[in-house]
Amino acid sequence: MSSIAVLAGAASAQEGPFRLGAGYQAIDTDGATYDTLTLRGSYDITPIFSVEGDLLFGLGDESTTFGATTITSEIDYGVGIYGVARLPLNDQFSVFARGGYTYFDVSASAAGIAFSGDVDGWAFGGGAEWAFAGPNAIRVDYTRYDFVNGNGNADAFGISYVRRF
Repeated sequence: MSSIAVLAGAASAQEGPFRLGAGYQAIDTDGATYDTLTLRGSYDITPIFSVEGDLLFGLGDESTTFGATTITSEIDYGVGIYGVARLPLNDQFSVFARGGYTYFDVSASAAGIAFSGDVDGWAFGGGAEWAFAGPNAIRVDYTRYDFVNGNGNADAFGISYVRRF
């Protein structure tokens, strides 16, 4: 009888509407790949639809050489807000699609001159989440960033730990 109570408690904890997560994301642009720490929070409006926010911090810089000039660039931070559609395949595994808008603060330096700026744009992607132990899950995802004003695009691949509340 006590085993059933423990399992029921774990199942109800897994079904909480809040998710908090942290993980790694690699963002690939033309000529550079940036490593980031990603913090994420979400709220399930329904079992299928949720709203999600990202906060990213760059984990170092990237150097690119053009001719005799080396440009060092980095992502200082990024924020994003998304709508998420989730399809639960069973009690432990779901796939999702998401779309939203994102903003990045970036900096660069070349030949002793420092630059800083920002880029923003639409973002969309998808992934999967596996609840391996009650409210604990692993998430893998892909996000495509399409920056506005001719600032290019980027592809991001991530993995993170997720905790449901």
